[in-house]
Amino acid sequence: YINSIFSAFDREVLAQGLFKMDTIGDAYVAAGWLNSLDPAEATERCAAMVSLSQSMLRILERHREVTGQDLRCRIGISKGVVYAGVLGRLQPRY
Repeated sequence: YINSIFSAFDREVLAQGLFKMDTIGDAYVAAGWLNSLDPAEATERCAAMVSLSQSMLRILERHREVTGQDLRCRIGISKGVVYAGVLGRLQPRY
């Protein structure tokens, strides 16, 4: 079931214009990049992250209705500077 749930999350990330950073076990990590210090852009990106979190909760509710499995999630939203590095040669890590 986790594949179908994460696939639905992926569709929502794309619909919101956000970026899926990684999945780590059963954790799903997404980000909304700011390309400038424009307050309007910051407001838009924050609204997109909140909308994504609401969509994720709806996806899990539909999953419960269809399967009877009572899956729960924790959603956190943070802001701040992100640093990236490359471990090995294949994939950036944040």
